[in-house]
Amino acid sequence: MLSIALALGVLGALAALAGTVAIAFFGVPHGIGIPLHVFDVPAGGMTVGGATVESVTAEVTVRPRGASPVGGLLYLLMWAPGTVTALLALFTVVRALRRARSGDRALFSAVTARHLRTLGWILIAGALVSGVLGSAAQAILSPMLLAETYPFYAPPGEVIGGVVAGMAALGVSEIVRRGLALLEEVEATI
Repeated sequence: MLSIALALGVLGALAALAGTVAIAFFGVPHGIGIPLHVFDVPAGGMTVGGATVESVTAEVTVRPRGASPVGGLLYLLMWAPGTVTALLALFTVVRALRRARSGDRALFSAVTARHLRTLGWILIAGALVSGVLGSAAQAILSPMLLAETYPFYAPPGEVIGGVVAGMAALGVSEIVRRGLALLEEVEATI
């Protein structure tokens, strides 16, 4: 199942890459656009009974006029690092589980601990890099396509989720590593 998800993820990334190439070199008058965050959307008339709306955030899809190589490059920086991180993480999980099916204690092994450690660092580094690149790309791209922009766009919540999941994978890796050391010690005494 995870192998199928990995294959579909790769196909989805290739489709997104084709869309980005279309934005950069051909222009897309009726099709693919660039999703950008918009803040302070007018919210008059939305509330009832004296309630007030403090702030509204929306995501709009903007299509540049004609070919936009800079827009395509910045859009690539917005989505590609996170996608590559997710695909590498999924590939690492597939490798670890494929090895785990090969024997009784294959899941509880030094190789599994190494795969978990690799997964943890992929998630942590990938989440941080994709958050920084995505925020910077959106801050540069928004003034090119929108009338009202902000100098700083906070990274999406997936960044925190990726870092937490990476730390959890590193923690499980350490548990497996220490458990292996204890198991070898017990087997040596018996």
